[in-house]
Amino acid sequence: MKDFLELVKKGTPNQVQEAIEAGADLRAQDTDGWTALMCAVGNNPDPEVITALLKAGAEIEASDRTGFTPLMAAAADNQNPEVIMTLLKAGADAKAKDSVGETAFDYAQDNEKLKDTDAYRKLQ
Repeated sequence: MKDFLELVKKGTPNQVQEAIEAGADLRAQDTDGWTALMCAVGNNPDPEVITALLKAGAEIEASDRTGFTPLMAAAADNQNPEVIMTLLKAGADAKAKDSVGETAFDYAQDNEKLKDTDAYRKLQ
């Protein structure tokens, strides 16, 4: 499982798809409660990787122990606004709040690469 979580962080869509076809567990979580989708959206700038995970059945509203969702992870850490747009188009809840009451937009405010993008505006 750890190998798959590392793969989705930097891998290509083809590598991720091969791992899925080989039986990678999309629901498994790391020690922080992050799923493969959360690891991918927080690190991988390729929206096609996100699409591959979603098509394979990754849970778009999965959350860690603090209520942090994939959309929040993307808003906080991903430098590519298209990753956020991919999640929103797939139905991610932009109004969801974590355990401290923060939304994806709250996290996006500290991500300079998102400012003045359609993704940033959609999170508002």
